Amino acid sequence: MTYTATWPHRQSVPVLRQSIVQAGALLRSWSRDPGIVVQSIVFPAFLLLMFQLVLGKTVTSMGGGDSIFGNTGLVALVGALFGTLATAISLIHERDTGLLARMWTLPVPRAGFLAGRLLAEAVRTGIATLVLFAVAIPLGFRFEQGIAAGIGAVLVAMVFAVGIAVPVIAMATVASGRQAIQQLNGFFLLLLFFNGGFAPVSEYPGWLQPVVRHQPMTPAIDTVRGLTEGGPVAAPLAATVLWTIGLVVVFGPVAFRGYRHAAERR
Repeated sequence: MTYTATWPHRQSVPVLRQSIVQAGALLRSWSRDPGIVVQSIVFPAFLLLMFQLVLGKTVTSMGGGDSIFGNTGLVALVGALFGTLATAISLIHERDTGLLARMWTLPVPRAGFLAGRLLAEAVRTGIATLVLFAVAIPLGFRFEQGIAAGIGAVLVAMVFAVGIAVPVIAMATVASGRQAIQQLNGFFLLLLFFNGGFAPVSEYPGWLQPVVRHQPMTPAIDTVRGLTEGGPVAAPLAATVLWTIGLVVVFGPVAFRGYRHAAERR
C-alpha cells in the first residue's frame, strides 16, 4: 500500500488570519530585540526630551504654536522612521539564516507574510507613539481636541509607518548586507531636520520651503498637531494618505518580488 502525503491548499488559510499570526510572531520577536526596542521607544523618548528642553522655547517663540505639540508629532514619526531600519536589519538576518525560506514553504498565502510585516510595523509604531505621548504629558502635552482625536493622531503615525516601511522592506530584501540599510540613516536625518515640526516652514530659506512643506513628514506632523493641539486636519491628512498610497503603489511590487526572491534563493 502506497501512502501519498497530501498538503493543504496554500489558500486554505485566509490572508487576514495569516497576516495577524505573522504580525503577532514578529511583535513577540521584536520585543526581545534590544536594538528594535531602543530605536522604537527609548531613542524617540530621549529625542523628545532633548528637543523640548533645549529648543522648545525657541521654537515656540517663532510663532508656530506651543512647541511640545509639533515636537511630539515630529518625534513620533521619527520613531517610525528609525524603527523601520531596525526591523529591516532583523529581516536581513531572517533572510541570511534561512528563516524566510523555511516560512515560505508553509501552506499559507504568501501575501500574508508581507501584509503581516506591515501590520506589525503599524502596531509597533502605535505602541511607541502611545509611550511617547505618556512621556510628553509631563512636558505640557495635552489632548486639547479630546481623546478620540488623540486616538486619531496615533492612527496617523501608524499609517505613516506603513508608507515608510514598504520602500525600506523593498531595500532590505535586495540589500547585500546591513550597511546598505544603515545608509538610510543619513536620508532620515535630513527628514528629521527639514520639516514643519522641527521649525515653522516660514523659517526656512524661500527656495527650500516647498521641499519642506511637501515632504512626507510635514503633513503627517501637521495632522497630529491638528488632532491634539488644534488646527487644520483635512488637508494634511489627505496629503499623508496620498503619500502612503503612493509609496505602497510604487514600492509594494518591488517589496513583494524582493521578499519572494530573498526567501527562494536559499
